[in-house]
Amino acid sequence: MKFSAQIRRMMGAIALLFVAAIAGVAVLDSPPIASGPTSLRATIGDVAQRWPEIGHIAPAQVGPLLDDRKVVLFDVRQDAEYAVSHLPGAIHVKPGTSRGAFLDRYGDDVKGKTVVFYCSVGERSSSLASQVAEDLKARGALAVEDLAGGIFAWHGEARPLVDAKGPTEFVHPFDSSWGRLVSRQDLVRTEPRVSATPLKQICMNATPCAR
Repeated sequence: MKFSAQIRRMMGAIALLFVAAIAGVAVLDSPPIASGPTSLRATIGDVAQRWPEIGHIAPAQVGPLLDDRKVVLFDVRQDAEYAVSHLPGAIHVKPGTSRGAFLDRYGDDVKGKTVVFYCSVGERSSSLASQVAEDLKARGALAVEDLAGGIFAWHGEARPLVDAKGPTEFVHPFDSSWGRLVSRQDLVRTEPRVSATPLKQICMNATPCAR
């Protein structure tokens, strides 16, 4: 009996260790909220510090370039993100596109233009922009910039966005952690619209729409 009780205690200890290990794996797979982005402003500063070799242009500065057609926009996000919304005229480039592949496809389209890359907040777009900036300038680009704050900042200022059906007010959050940086949370969407929904105000110039 004494031996049996010892066995039961050992089995109980093993079970507790197993549960603790499983819990540890779960914690590792799901980073705590504290480890995620704290604010869009802090993220903008962090991106600018990590990629100082390229410019970081504010949404308000992109507006006039977009109106005058003096800019080439590259959207460096996944298909689903681009499908929900993107800046008018933006060319979709998948994250992870190599420097060579990008230059082969778009290197001759930038002469005399300001080139602006963007993603959700600037991480993916700055990475690509930094790889191709000098090559694009050598091919005649006036400047190579990353949109400070990405589409989240653009959306937060109620600037124009489109999808396959026309103007839209929605934006993809990327994921639940980064999506907390979207200021207009009621307009977060992870799937493209099935049908075009009339907006309260449609504005296709690059100035902010009335909210």
